[in-house]
This record gives sequence, C-alpha cells and structure tokens, in this order.
Amino acid sequence: MIKVWIDKVYNDIRGFENPFIVSYCRIVDCMLDDITFMDLASLLKITTNTPMEKLGTALNATIFDASNIAGTLKQKGLIDFTANYPGPNFITITDTGKALIAEAESKSSSPLDALDHSLLAQMSGGKRLLIDLQNSLGIRAKDLAFRLYKLYRQNFIIYELRNGSIELLLTEQGFLQAKGQEHPASLYGQPRQTAAQQSPKPAVPFPAAAPQTQIHPQETPTPKAVPPKTPLMERPGQQMAHEDVHPAVSPEAHAQVLQQDNANKKTQVQKSKTLPLILISIVIVAAVGAIYYIYFH
Repeated sequence: MIKVWIDKVYNDIRGFENPFIVSYCRIVDCMLDDITFMDLASLLKITTNTPMEKLGTALNATIFDASNIAGTLKQKGLIDFTANYPGPNFITITDTGKALIAEAESKSSSPLDALDHSLLAQMSGGKRLLIDLQNSLGIRAKDLAFRLYKLYRQNFIIYELRNGSIELLLTEQGFLQAKGQEHPASLYGQPRQTAAQQSPKPAVPFPAAAPQTQIHPQETPTPKAVPPKTPLMERPGQQMAHEDVHPAVSPEAHAQVLQQDNANKKTQVQKSKTLPLILISIVIVAAVGAIYYIYFH
C-alpha cells in the first residue's frame, strides 16, 4: 500500500515536472529567436579581457546604455559576468554565445540570394532601423541578424554602435548591388524591350563609289611651259597703290607744316612754364593772408 502511494506521488511529480521543463525550453528557444543584430554586434565587441566597468568604451555607449545591453545579453544566456564589489568584474561569453557567433560566421560566406538582394533594396530605399527592416521583410530577428552580418562580412554594409543603438550604412559596393537588382525602367526611364522588339535594323546600302579613271604612263599630259614672272607680273598694281597712298607734296607746303608744328610745341612749352608760376603765386597769397589773419586778429 505504501509502495503504491509512493509510485503515485512519483508519477504526479513527473507529470508536474515534464510540462515545466517543456515550457522552460520553449522560453529559451523564444529568447534565442529574439536575438537581434544589436545583440550579435555587441557580443562581437566583447573579448575575454573585457571588464564590466569598461564595457561602455567597447560599445561606444554610456554606462547606463552599456548596463542595459549587458543585462539583455545575460538574460538571453549569451554572456555571464561576476558581481564583485568594488570590482573588477569580468565578462565571459557562454557556450550559447559562442555557438551563435560560430553560426553567424558559417553563414556569412554563402553567396547572396533573393532575400539578401531584397534587404539591400530596402536599405537603399531609406530603411535603416532593425525593426523597419524586419517588418518590411517579414522574417525573424535572428535571421535578419545573420543576413546583416553576412552583408557586413562581404563588404556590402557597415555598422556602428553608438549610444546603445546601431547605425547601418550601405557601402559603395552594396549601393551598386542594390541598384543592379532594380528594373532598368526605374534607372533610365525607358521600358525594357523584349527580344521581338529588339529586331535588327535593315542595312542601309552605301552609295556606289564613283569610277576612277586610270591614267597610263603613255597618256600622261606634258606640263606646259610657264613664262618667267617679271617684277610687274609678280606685284601688279603695287606702284599705283603706293602713289595713291603717298601723293607728292610741294616743298612750300612741307615748310608750312613744319612751321606750324614748331609753333604748337612752343605754345605747349610756355603753358607748362606758366602753370607752376600760377600755383606758386596762389600759395604765396594764401600764406600772406594766413599770417595777416594770425597777427591782426
């Protein structure tokens, strides 16, 4: 009787423990599926010698943000750390965290597929937040983390941790890859032509070349003798033009022109001598007036 009661209690305990273990495993699986690219990127920044007090420096975040990230990673079972006061406290990556890093590394070398191209297209369209990318693609956060890490390893994107968040940017290679997946009509503004529409154009015949007459040596025309050029033939009309430009001038007119030029020069010299005298006179009169004003007033 006692043995039957013990077996019943044991079976009840087993029946109670099994649902608990199953539910616990489901919680752990849900937490692992909840891993984001922020968790993976933060986990990669942690080394074996990273103290808890310097985690903010490694993650480029404040102490408050670094503490939140460390608590999230510990809650998901990716890291563990000591709690010694006043410290130092060191961080260790658990087996689950190491397995996550190994899985991300193994998937990062695979070639790009349609999902990767869609992810690049979404980022090229302006979506850079993890939650926006996850909602637009409709995939799990863990799968998105692996895809982003794969694009990072293949130099299609870069990321930067800052103040408890992550910033995603396309590289030049990633931008060109994203644009290469778009329809040519969106790139060039012209619809894509089908093979039937791309029929070759009819060839345009070239005009026939004009027939060339061949000149045989016996039919070569002999050049005509050219008479030697005379000075008059080489420069016709030059003397006439010279005479028209420089007509003959009589000696009397030439003498009058010289006298007029000399008179103009003398007048200019007299004016140049008279002007300084006038200026000197004005200065003297002004000085006398100033002296008279000072002494008699």
